Amino acid sequence: MKFKENTAMNEQYKKSLFHVNGGVSTGPEVISPFINQLLFTRTDGERLERHASSVSYHDNLIHTLRLSTEPTRNPAVKISSEDHWNRTDCGKIHGFAGHQYKICRRSLSVMKYVSEAVEMTKAECQNQFKNRRWNCSTISRAPSFYNDLKRGTKESAYAYALASAAVAYSVTQACSIGRLDVCGCGRTPKMKLKNKNWIWGGCSDNIAYGTRFSKRFADAVEKKRMKDPRATSRALMNLHNNEAGREAVREKMETICRCHGVSGSCETKTCFRRLKEFKDVATLLKRRYDRIINVITKNKGSSKKMLKPRRKVPYTRNDLIFLDPSPNYCKRSLSRGTLGTAGRECNPKTTGKGSCLYLCCGRGHTTKVLQIEERCECKYYWCCYVKCKKCSKTIQVSRCN
Repeated sequence: MKFKENTAMNEQYKKSLFHVNGGVSTGPEVISPFINQLLFTRTDGERLERHASSVSYHDNLIHTLRLSTEPTRNPAVKISSEDHWNRTDCGKIHGFAGHQYKICRRSLSVMKYVSEAVEMTKAECQNQFKNRRWNCSTISRAPSFYNDLKRGTKESAYAYALASAAVAYSVTQACSIGRLDVCGCGRTPKMKLKNKNWIWGGCSDNIAYGTRFSKRFADAVEKKRMKDPRATSRALMNLHNNEAGREAVREKMETICRCHGVSGSCETKTCFRRLKEFKDVATLLKRRYDRIINVITKNKGSSKKMLKPRRKVPYTRNDLIFLDPSPNYCKRSLSRGTLGTAGRECNPKTTGKGSCLYLCCGRGHTTKVLQIEERCECKYYWCCYVKCKKCSKTIQVSRCN
């Protein structure tokens, strides 16, 4: 099956973006650093895959915080998904640790999609938490993490689960669209269809290969850490949350059926299994983040450890778990790796997440009136371009003190 890069759509999408920085319109040429992810279209029109990123609120503050040189504990990679991979890239300098070296060298064709997964993780995490005090900006420099993600916090649990899910998702899609020689379409599902005239056919997403690779790659470091008694608890937590991320991907598989028959009679339906959008996976994990379960370490025998819920609330393999309390994200702290919420844009007209009341932590906010330019009255001309006018618009922007 042939594929083509949808460059026209990508360029048009970029030009439609702009943001206001310090009260000055930066224009459509300023885009998120992760927006250049590839847009693929099936020539038969079956699927359009799009990944886009939201802009971090505090890129101008990130460089002031202390970066951790400790090897990454989730699949964070410094190489862009646009680059070609070779064996020399499989080193510590690119964020690998433990058995990940061998996996990288043996699976060079897959590593492009591990890089894509990292970009997906950063972009979707920031999108999901853009209205929270922790807005996921502290993973933007992965694999160098800040101190808030070096501990077993709720935020760390979400980041690990999302990263593991992203690897499974990205590799699964790469298999199904024919971009990898080591895998192809998934096996025919064993589940029964609702109607006897419906049959399994087409190309189902290869979730089995995607989750298997994610398990090998994302869990490789934690299994090595299990040998260190001081790191066992955190390793057990990470392993559990990694699996919870993969479970979320499995849950977001859907059955798609297409009609066949004379004159559209739909006498027969051919069905296959396909992944939903990655945003749906991230949203599911966010809901589980909101009801995350606190665990403690218990000795199991003389040498083994296990994690048990602190309040005797049972948890399943789908739930997220954490060990340590989160730092105060209202305040900026170099030692704790928090950026604070000063300067964050907020909504003064609401009271929930994203509101000035919530984000500003009682410090109040400042509202400014700004004049911006945006494209308007766009017209399509045959063939083939769009022409727009520039319109001036007055907006109010509120930021936390």
